[in-house]
Amino acid sequence: MKRAKTITAALFAALILPSFAVADSFAISPTKLLVSRAERSATLTVKSGGPDQMQGQVRVMKWTRSGGKDHLAPTRDVIASPPVLRLARNQETTIRLVRVKKAPVRQQRECYRVLIDQLPGDSQRNSAVKFTIRHSVPLCFTRG
Repeated sequence: MKRAKTITAALFAALILPSFAVADSFAISPTKLLVSRAERSATLTVKSGGPDQMQGQVRVMKWTRSGGKDHLAPTRDVIASPPVLRLARNQETTIRLVRVKKAPVRQQRECYRVLIDQLPGDSQRNSAVKFTIRHSVPLCFTRG
């Protein structure tokens, strides 16, 4: 009985784990950005790590907290360039984030979230289960 359970678990793992190994992935650095008053821009590095070309979308959202919950809202205060990513395997690129809002930062910090969403790659188009990744990187501009 115990052996049957072990064999069943091993077969299940053998069938499931390979699908995770071929899922596209990417890495981002740094994982948080704090920009001083003297600067108006920051950069993120994105590196593809999956077996296929990595495609992604970059968006910047205004980030506020109230009642212990995060709230994200579309904004044009900060732009990301490029807004769309296409990276070959193990290729890396730099995303530039620029605060285009002319008014100075009025509070101690003005915070945003940089959302980088992986779009389904070629290896996932015909599969029933699609794995996508979203990175949410905090970006804060300071008054001081």
